[in-house]
Amino acid sequence: MDKRRPSDSENDAKRVKLDDTMDALKTRLQKSLAGNEELRSRPTSIDVLFGLTCCGRCMLRFLGVRDYEVYQLSSGEIKQILSGSRTTPDDTATSSDETEEPICTVCVGTVQFAEGFVDEIVARINKENYITKTFNMNVTMPTSTLVRNHAVRIVWRNKFNISPEDLVDIKEIFKLLISWPIEAQTGLTLDFTSELRMQVSVSHEETKDDHVFLSTMPESGMIIKSKREKRKMIVVGDGRHNIVKALTLVTDARFTSIGKSVPPCAVSTKPVLESIEMTRDSVHVGGRYLKYTRDVSQTPWTIGTTVLAELSVSGIVCETVKKAFKADDFKFVTAGREDANVRMLGNGRPFYMELINPRIPSLPHETLELIEKEINTIMPDKVQIRKLTGLNPEDTKIIKDGEDTKTKSYSALCWASEPVTPTMIEAVNAYNNKAFIVEQQTPIRVLQRRAQMIRKKEIHSLKAFPLEGHFFVVHLHTEAGTYIKEFVHGDLGRNQPSLASILGCEADIMELDVLEVDLEFPPLPAANVVK
Repeated sequence: MDKRRPSDSENDAKRVKLDDTMDALKTRLQKSLAGNEELRSRPTSIDVLFGLTCCGRCMLRFLGVRDYEVYQLSSGEIKQILSGSRTTPDDTATSSDETEEPICTVCVGTVQFAEGFVDEIVARINKENYITKTFNMNVTMPTSTLVRNHAVRIVWRNKFNISPEDLVDIKEIFKLLISWPIEAQTGLTLDFTSELRMQVSVSHEETKDDHVFLSTMPESGMIIKSKREKRKMIVVGDGRHNIVKALTLVTDARFTSIGKSVPPCAVSTKPVLESIEMTRDSVHVGGRYLKYTRDVSQTPWTIGTTVLAELSVSGIVCETVKKAFKADDFKFVTAGREDANVRMLGNGRPFYMELINPRIPSLPHETLELIEKEINTIMPDKVQIRKLTGLNPEDTKIIKDGEDTKTKSYSALCWASEPVTPTMIEAVNAYNNKAFIVEQQTPIRVLQRRAQMIRKKEIHSLKAFPLEGHFFVVHLHTEAGTYIKEFVHGDLGRNQPSLASILGCEADIMELDVLEVDLEFPPLPAANVVK
């Protein structure tokens, strides 16, 4: 495979739409061939290529022609020009009509008929309707082209005792031959730094097993086997990198004797477009959400097929944003979490959404404000959001980094097993604005999904307010990650100290509200422009 990178001037040429006529291109090719060192040193090389039944474009690849634009000439037109340089002229017609040509034995028709894939790709681009001016493209060719190109290298070495090191990469030519008409039809520009990436995969059923013979040679290192994965039988060990490695380990003599494919054998069918995948870098938006009810989970809450909460914050908020950006999916990330029966009050909990594969890369802040208003009309008595803002990817680190630094404030309605007395209230209020450490073993209620360990958390402040009888309210300001419910009732002694131990009797929590999540998020919109 050719490892060379195109020069800057070559890259510029790829992006320029040609004004040249086909006649001008033919003249350019003739001049290129006249100055071709390959032909001057080995004038019979064109005869060898004609004997391989390969297309004109593959002939240029093996001759090392890097005037990429001349590859726009059809295979037939290229052959007509090349035939003039043959040392043993052939009376066989070299028509420019592609339908009369045999399918190339080297590229199995991929490069030869590359333009035939363009309409389907353009249709897909128009259907997806990405808002963009550029696109990047990667292509996956049939694996048989690796084996067949290697076979021609062997022919070259046998004929001329050298290897055609200047071979032009088949993928590079294929990519350009489909990119140029795509640019012309869509108005987009091929840009290798574009955030819109397109993966075009071409397959050729007839030659899909061309590489299998390599696995019969121990020196190739190729071991092909089947295994079950996700209830399906799949073949492993024959990936492109395995094939390339095997080809480097097998000698020409062994390849020829076992492969029986030097030169490559004829094919009778054309390749097909297997898949077109289009993806764009994720877009991020963030804000803060408030939850006013005790029957909404943060994210969909199910155990098996049992739904434990009909509504979720992410379900209420994210679908509207996803639709606005025309994204495929989303990820909902928050600064901590509260249980479904816990309200999130105050100025709300910080969150961000990662919008996956959005067709629209950015929205003005004014539009995000309208989206915020729309979300806040869905279930205003249950969930609302504030400060919906476009983010740069690095802004999302604020939430991750805040896991170790942020603090939270709570209000808890509590019950004591004994009537609440002033002495009990004073015992609690002795910790008002007085920090202390609690040691919390992993709560019993989450042991099935969390590792058993002791976590040390700081309670920054604790203050109680008596109600009637056995009830009282306590306000807490704590380190993030503190288990509040377990701190109140002690979790069968697994939490030390606990509010129950401070009171000197059993205690439990009846209702819990988060009043504040102390984290500066999201950044001001003036400092953020979604790119």
